[in-house]
Amino acid sequence: MQPTLLTPPEISRYLDDGSWTKETQAERFAYYAAVRPSAIACQDPTGAVTWAELDAATDQLAANLVDLGLSRDSRALVRMPSGYREVVARIALKKAGIIGAFVPMQWRLRELDYVRERIAPELLIMTAEDSNDEAEREWAETAFCGFRVDLTGNAKAGWCQWSKIADRTPAYANLKALTDRTFAYDEVSLITASSGTSGLAKLCEWPEAAQMCIGRAIGARLSLTAEDTVGIFSPLSGAAGVLVWLVSGTTPAKFVFPPNYHPSSLLDLTVKIGVTVATTVPVILARLAQEPLANYDLTNLRALRIGTAAADMDAAYLFENGADCRVVVAAGSMECPGFAHADFNEDKETRLSGAIGLRLPGGQTKIVDGDGREVQAGEIGELMVSAPYAASGYWNDDNATQAAWSDGWFATGDMGCLLPDGRLRLMGRLRETINRSGLKILPAEVERELSRHPSVFECAVVAASDKEYGEVPWAFIQLQPDHSLSTEALVVQLRDQGMASYKIPVRFIAVDRFPRVADNKIDKKRLMETVSVSAYE
Repeated sequence: MQPTLLTPPEISRYLDDGSWTKETQAERFAYYAAVRPSAIACQDPTGAVTWAELDAATDQLAANLVDLGLSRDSRALVRMPSGYREVVARIALKKAGIIGAFVPMQWRLRELDYVRERIAPELLIMTAEDSNDEAEREWAETAFCGFRVDLTGNAKAGWCQWSKIADRTPAYANLKALTDRTFAYDEVSLITASSGTSGLAKLCEWPEAAQMCIGRAIGARLSLTAEDTVGIFSPLSGAAGVLVWLVSGTTPAKFVFPPNYHPSSLLDLTVKIGVTVATTVPVILARLAQEPLANYDLTNLRALRIGTAAADMDAAYLFENGADCRVVVAAGSMECPGFAHADFNEDKETRLSGAIGLRLPGGQTKIVDGDGREVQAGEIGELMVSAPYAASGYWNDDNATQAAWSDGWFATGDMGCLLPDGRLRLMGRLRETINRSGLKILPAEVERELSRHPSVFECAVVAASDKEYGEVPWAFIQLQPDHSLSTEALVVQLRDQGMASYKIPVRFIAVDRFPRVADNKIDKKRLMETVSVSAYE
């Protein structure tokens, strides 16, 4: 058993006030299978499955994982595209008592190896043949010594095929034994990945009850019912996708995964399937708003939820007016998804005022100054969150956990203020983390790799506002004397070092010298405001 880092008094309080229940997601899915066996649970380009079929498939996969010899409390590192199979994997791991660490498809070897070292997984689930490069394939086959499951249909030495594990009939004894392995409400059953100060991942650990709590809260805020068809228009490994995934454990709506995230494809799917509620990220909202919405019959679409990064309110207005549906704005982090959330039933001016919504039921928020003292409404400071629907800490990282959590409060690193009506307005980031449409980028990591180029004397990476992505990285470069350098050379340098494409700066800017603060550190705030710059051609 991997107990939550929450204290017994905190757990008792959450149970007493009704924020937590002892029901698990696996139990809830089994309940849906019993009362709604023929109703569609989820749908992706491969087809649709009912709740009964989903329950049976997850039982089967879980029992077959037991057959492989995986013990309870084993860890699994999972990188797979969003869809029916990922849903099956998430529930099957819970039924088998295996803690799943789900990471984005965009991650490369650097990030994958860090997670491997941190969680010591006994199971790896990913695509063997379609890995990003040869180094990644070699890592999967040599650096990882546990069980490997390949999502493709081709046999490969040292790998188990997904189909052979998922479709194999398990031993009855193992199937029966699942009841003794399934996670309890107060156990950690899921690991999600968030960015850390080292430039690599912080691994958020989630007790089962917290996952159910956030699902219920978001479902209520969106007025979801069993009659809804929910389009998950963002990857499940990201915060926005995880949020709606958790909702699926508390509301038996039909959940739909698109074949891709192209705006026209999403709108076509919305019309064809009759999507009533969709969730996505600001970058996709911006692209949707530019589509000829009048050409699509979006009558059934009543709400589009936008989360994880600052949304462009102009795009929100354009989409709401063009699609005749409500845009619901939310804010959150991987540690606490949806800590503030607009209400579906609020009027347009309130929902799209530029202020994020009210906190979810059971949660608390406060704004503190540099000394940790709570400030008055309207004053700017750091946002602190305490909620029964938050992660309980970082996996195997006591120092990071203690730095971020104190007396039950999580320091978000976001600057903002609370308005008199209790709504939250975000004003920027206390820390340097760049949030590119929900994908986190640490400037220190990019700066470290840029500095390896022999022509680079000094560099600084900052967040630049972007209507499509929310934030994107810009790199300021001071060259060595008598050196020249092209943008192409810098991009090749970063790619050759294995950096994920979303972390590569979108603009490289030459500077003669950097502005400094008193301790001689680069003044990144002034850099964007006052430095005379010229972009490399």
